[in-house]
Amino acid sequence: MRAVALAAALAIATLLGCGPAIGPAPEDPRGETNGRMFDMVSNKPDGSEWTMRLRGDSMWVAYSDTEGGEDRGPYTLTAKEARKVWELIDAADLPDLEEQDIDPEVGSVLLRLREPTGDGEHELIEANVPRDTEDEAVLDLADYLVTLIQRYTKVAPAL
Repeated sequence: MRAVALAAALAIATLLGCGPAIGPAPEDPRGETNGRMFDMVSNKPDGSEWTMRLRGDSMWVAYSDTEGGEDRGPYTLTAKEARKVWELIDAADLPDLEEQDIDPEVGSVLLRLREPTGDGEHELIEANVPRDTEDEAVLDLADYLVTLIQRYTKVAPAL
């Protein structure tokens, strides 16, 4: 009798665990196509370029040089990675980033943030910095982007 009761309890627990799927957690940004977007484009004097785009927890990476380009593919970041990279983007404070002179012998990095506004439109915020910038917040962001790109593509980018 005890075995029957235990089997019944397990069957009920299994059925309860198979309930309807509930949607993604509110902090899970997947599927949000009208949300924030961040681009980083690093241009080197030799003509090579790393491009990275973030939208929610999705990251797309590409590399090109004078001989052509290579799409490194889209990746889905973990919730922890996505949270950290967006915190670093916010810390870089693109709207208030000080204008810096671009040295063509060093190359440049374009940082672009698309922010949704309340009326369904978007505000586009751009900042160009030299590849040898000394801005700590930009360097922290770049270091983490290098880490993410290397983790997912298995290639160490020279941002």
